[in-house]
Amino acid sequence: MTRAIAVLGTASDVGKSLIATAICKLFADAGFGPAPFKAQNMSLQAGVTPDGGEMSRAQILQAQACGLRPHVDMNPVLLKPVTEREAEVIALGRVLGRRSAASYFQPGNTLAEVADAALDRLAARYRLLVIEGAGSPVELNLMDRDFVNLRPVRRVDAAIVLVADIDRGGVFAQVKGTLDLLPSADRQRVLGVVVNKFRGDPELFEDGVARLEDLAGVPVLAVVPWANHGLDEEDRPLSLPIDAPPVDGRLNVAVVLHPHVANTDDLAPLLSEPDVAMAWVTNGRALGQRDLVILPGTKATVADLQHHTANGLAEAIRQTDAWVLGLCGGYQMLGRTLIDPLGTDGPGGSWPGLGLLDVETIFAADKQLGTPRFQSAWPSAGHAIDGYEIHHGRTAGMTAPLVEGAGAEVGAVAERAVGCYLHGLLRSDGWRNAFLNRIRREPRPVVVADDLEARISRWARHVRASFRPGGWERLANTL
Repeated sequence: MTRAIAVLGTASDVGKSLIATAICKLFADAGFGPAPFKAQNMSLQAGVTPDGGEMSRAQILQAQACGLRPHVDMNPVLLKPVTEREAEVIALGRVLGRRSAASYFQPGNTLAEVADAALDRLAARYRLLVIEGAGSPVELNLMDRDFVNLRPVRRVDAAIVLVADIDRGGVFAQVKGTLDLLPSADRQRVLGVVVNKFRGDPELFEDGVARLEDLAGVPVLAVVPWANHGLDEEDRPLSLPIDAPPVDGRLNVAVVLHPHVANTDDLAPLLSEPDVAMAWVTNGRALGQRDLVILPGTKATVADLQHHTANGLAEAIRQTDAWVLGLCGGYQMLGRTLIDPLGTDGPGGSWPGLGLLDVETIFAADKQLGTPRFQSAWPSAGHAIDGYEIHHGRTAGMTAPLVEGAGAEVGAVAERAVGCYLHGLLRSDGWRNAFLNRIRREPRPVVVADDLEARISRWARHVRASFRPGGWERLANTL
């Protein structure tokens, strides 16, 4: 019989997805054969499965932690916010269209049944399910419509691990309030609490653990110290300083922080380069003395470019002497024109790009999804490049190609501007080194980036070491 552990949280952004990732990895290494599941995810961090479906990067990460190929049943419903009140709805890996929040929560929404069926299929295939919740399971005004938290928990009779974020403060109220508002039958499922993102000496929180256990009536399973893990986070971009000044003697990389920034794990390989200093930038003044400007992916290319135009950042990018690299939506921004006849990306119409590449992008209703492999044509030939594509735009133009056998539909180069649709471009150690050596004052040898499997393993060990005596055993004994 399939067993299940549900990782629920006291609020959004308490670290549920990464705690679930660690649990997936630890149980996979112990031979339990786990698989991840999250019924509905609201995130701009998405990826593509081997069979061409779109799903959240969080569950792709968890699948890798389980040693599995990601499948859309692991995240059957994905919502990608486009505006404050509207999101693109993706079910079982395919776009259904854009819907307002008001219409999404109307009676007759069949996506709960889609998620139920996906959960049943996973339960038939795997010995252990690690279920991630969303936000809080006790939003009283939403509980009758919420199919992400208690509905899957009840469906597979899951035990609950409650994650709280001590870094934001109020951890006692977080835990006590959540447990008190849980229906009594679900309250009995709670195995214990994980106190996440602790800063400082955990021994100084020993009296706090005793008080929390007394208040909550359940054990504190673990106190997890804050760590710079370098992994995808569901609700936020890669952790970098914002508008930090350049660092003397380093290769200074400015990454443009779009309002709808997406797929920021593309940047993680640069963290392995010892001479690189990388920071998010939000205004044109922060571009001074940078060697490279990166425009990462975005869910709303036109809206984000308009935002950068209004605050002066777009003009600063046009005028910079630094190299500029655009990835996916950032690549689209680098062209002459963005044309959206159907209003797919945002308001319909034609919009000027940054004009750094002689290409034009037309947005189409259907989405380009794939996991292609290429050989580089620039800055030197023959480097293996793989990754995934996920975009509505189709780009064309007469420019120097980035990869062999394809033109601007994949990538383009002109002077100091480079653009590419392929998420994972910087993951190629050889290509990344050749590109950075074009920018560096003195070439450096190839650095092998910390791969994702190594980062997952390191994070899982960190979480395992944070369990209190008997805490891990309490979790494992439920299986």
